[in-house]
Amino acid sequence: LLLINFTVFLDKIMNKLNQYILFLIFCFFITGCEKSPEEVFSKAEEAFNTGNYRQALKGFSQIVSTHENWDRKNEAQEFVDNFPGKLYSHAEILKNEKKLKASIKALNYIVKNYADLEIAPRSQYLIGDIFMNDLKDFNEAITHYKNVVTKFSESRDEPHAQFMIGFIYANPQYGDIQDLEKAKASYEKFLYKYPDHELVPSVKFELENLGKDIND
Repeated sequence: LLLINFTVFLDKIMNKLNQYILFLIFCFFITGCEKSPEEVFSKAEEAFNTGNYRQALKGFSQIVSTHENWDRKNEAQEFVDNFPGKLYSHAEILKNEKKLKASIKALNYIVKNYADLEIAPRSQYLIGDIFMNDLKDFNEAITHYKNVVTKFSESRDEPHAQFMIGFIYANPQYGDIQDLEKAKASYEKFLYKYPDHELVPSVKFELENLGKDIND
């Protein structure tokens, strides 16, 4: 009977020991798989520069929350605190480098994820500018300028977008899209909505010379 009790006791000890060993192995595995802050930051930067913005923000946020004493933690914090601003600057650089699709992707991310911030209508307006001045796709340009007017009314960029809609419709250099009736309606809408805006003299000049050859 004493031998049986000792065997049972020994089995319990071995089970506890096995559980403890498994626990140590698990802890070692988790610790070994944890990435260093340098690696996390590098991956976040890579994600940012390749257009994986959600993953980039996740990486920078991870550093801020779990690596408080790391010497580059403030850089990660700056990305987290001003991610839309960082994105807008990144989009401008991409635009200047003629990486237009990548620039539009960054700007669209701002518009979709930070619609309540002032930088969103500015981003939507810049998309319109890219289609107008760089891609020469005037129909798409009008679409994005109209998005500024309809989705971001009362924003600082709304009057400028309304002006650009009329300007594209008014001028023959933009091809078959020219429509003087739509241009007139767009300019008159501008004067009605923004009677004190700095562009009012330009709008009145456009209306007075609508359809005329500027060389006459």
